[in-house]
Amino acid sequence: MFTVTPADGPDQLDDLVALLGQRQFFAEKLDAQVRGRGVLLVGRLDGSPVGDVWVSFSPAPEAEVNRFLPGVPMLVHLEVLSVLRNRGYGTSIIRAAEELVSARGHERIVLGVGVENPAARRLYERLGYAEWPHGTIDTGYHWAGDDGVRRWFPETITMLVKAL
Repeated sequence: MFTVTPADGPDQLDDLVALLGQRQFFAEKLDAQVRGRGVLLVGRLDGSPVGDVWVSFSPAPEAEVNRFLPGVPMLVHLEVLSVLRNRGYGTSIIRAAEELVSARGHERIVLGVGVENPAARRLYERLGYAEWPHGTIDTGYHWAGDDGVRRWFPETITMLVKAL
């Protein structure tokens, strides 16, 4: 059985990392969730974590997003284990995020997709997300490897918005 629920808290860190890796990412998001900055939704197959998305209720790191979509929640870092992709789990995680955002009174949701990730973009467009009219954004993200060193990865993204 596949379910999508918010992470219970920092005590889930080892459980998430065991299958999904990314210790620093999950530690940061679980801490941010405790502080009310967002919700880490976890997709579980028969109780084991197989995917996730961060639903951010904080200002976006990109100034353009805050200028054109102030206060609009953002989906960040949707992932599903590679061996389980194309089975509807990512769609289920996104739908759960949309329901969460709508239940909190928001009428729109936004996400950024890398211009070099057309497969993800097709998924989002199939789910009703549309490109905003303000062009691409040159941004990037910090990522900590298994060695614990944080590195900056530049990325050009397109913002996609959905009315809920």
